[in-house]
Amino acid sequence: MPMQNPGGGCAALGAAALLALAGCADDGGDEVETVAEDRAALVELSERLADGEDHSYTAEYLVEATGRSVTVAVDPEAEEAVVVVDDRPEFWEGGDDGSLSSWLTVELAGVLPSNQEVADWLSAVSEDSSASTELSDTTLAGELADCVDVSGAASSPVGAYQVCVTTVGVIARVTAEVGDVSYTAKLVDYHDGVDGAWLDDLAGRGEHSGG
Repeated sequence: MPMQNPGGGCAALGAAALLALAGCADDGGDEVETVAEDRAALVELSERLADGEDHSYTAEYLVEATGRSVTVAVDPEAEEAVVVVDDRPEFWEGGDDGSLSSWLTVELAGVLPSNQEVADWLSAVSEDSSASTELSDTTLAGELADCVDVSGAASSPVGAYQVCVTTVGVIARVTAEVGDVSYTAKLVDYHDGVDGAWLDDLAGRGEHSGG
């Protein structure tokens, strides 16, 4: 699985192998295309996304194909989360209502893939010898993010997509065709934590779904 760096710098891929992939090795930036390093990059991003759901944050996205607004706010420690699509909030309050990851997957279906879904895509591609990937980095909503552009993944559930992941494991951009669903979303606002007063205001205007 060839891994290429199309002239971009290095963002937050911290392991030595990942730095080499991004063109920051001591050898002057020569491309390194070993399968082990390719897999390390994809696995690192997958794990970063999985760990991201343990982090408290509020992220607003623009769905570029439709102009819709999507806000995801999660506070795992308080067992609170909300997904707001346009002006419609849906709430999760932990307890016996299932995992936060599963709830996010359901609430974001057809609008934005969840962290866990994209983590699964990356994990699958890391074991798909037919796939080609290119690394780059970008900044969206003031957040530095590592990006991977995947194509030709014949043995993976999603054969071609682009995803960018921030340093704390939040999706910053995603472009993908998954079955009949087209994802084209980018991060337009981000901050750590969740504003309790904002949640209370949403709860006053919306109805708790309970998961």
